[in-house]
Amino acid sequence: MKSIKVLAIDGGGIRGIIPAVLLAEIQKRLGSDLCQTFDLICGTSTGGIIALGIGTGCSRGQPYSPAQLLNLYLENGAAIFKKRFLTSLRNWARPKYSPRPLQSILLKFFGATEFSAALTPLLISSYDLEGQVPFFFKSHRIAAVPQYNWPVVSIARATSAAPTFFPPVQLQREGKGYALVDGGVFVNNPAMAAYAEARAVYPEAAQFMIVSAGTGTRQDRIAYARARKWGLLGWARQIAPVFMDSASEAVDYELKSMPGCTYHRLQVENLETASGAMDDASPQNLANLQSVARRYLDSVSGHVDAICAELAEGRGSDMPGIGRASVIKT
Repeated sequence: MKSIKVLAIDGGGIRGIIPAVLLAEIQKRLGSDLCQTFDLICGTSTGGIIALGIGTGCSRGQPYSPAQLLNLYLENGAAIFKKRFLTSLRNWARPKYSPRPLQSILLKFFGATEFSAALTPLLISSYDLEGQVPFFFKSHRIAAVPQYNWPVVSIARATSAAPTFFPPVQLQREGKGYALVDGGVFVNNPAMAAYAEARAVYPEAAQFMIVSAGTGTRQDRIAYARARKWGLLGWARQIAPVFMDSASEAVDYELKSMPGCTYHRLQVENLETASGAMDDASPQNLANLQSVARRYLDSVSGHVDAICAELAEGRGSDMPGIGRASVIKT
């Protein structure tokens, strides 16, 4: 029996260049769209944007390729994370960046596409400040609960609204409001959430294959001497990247020991000359992130071949698109 194939993509801002490069190579070796390969695609933050791009018919009814999404970062990263003379000063009292450039770019790429255009079940993470609970966008619930349909642009904004970088996104459903921020505040590596959701969507499956694409391990370290006297202002500049990058190792440990689950983690452990910052969209760093990702691919080419060999058998489910959406209650 074929295994259920699950793709999970980390958050990390401009470092989304790395999984875009990795997934472009996997798609090239497979020779087919990733939405035709995976039974569930999950993403957080920048990974959520990639998941929406490769998993919905947002490009004239077809998905974007990972290579096209790579160009989204290369051509628009500097506009999204545009530094101004007062950017650092603004960050003390307000979000560091205006959401308007990001909103405009997302509209250009996704247009009026709705979540119901998902070509395979999608799980996109966010966090609801008003309810103080995780908030997952689930395309496979739309058939049973039409209120779960949202504009893809709104979902992309919600999953990538990183605290201190961008303001929260307000969404309404049946008279109830949600104040949504980046899902990375609780699940920056969404592989475990993706596995749990796949078990719910495909309850009769016995085997699961998880491919987890990371955005690179940050190399900067915060020494005790620096942090020991930090108060609210000191932590405000560091807390977002700290808590968004801190949980991946736990996910790796848990999934590697999960029975009936084959877990493949693709993660650049050494960013070398590339910056670990979420918002360094300088031309040099854009080039460095691509170079680091391609060198990593060269170093794990055999592993990628093995992943593609397993993926080549196709989806584990005989039900493309929404799967068992009508029975999902969670």
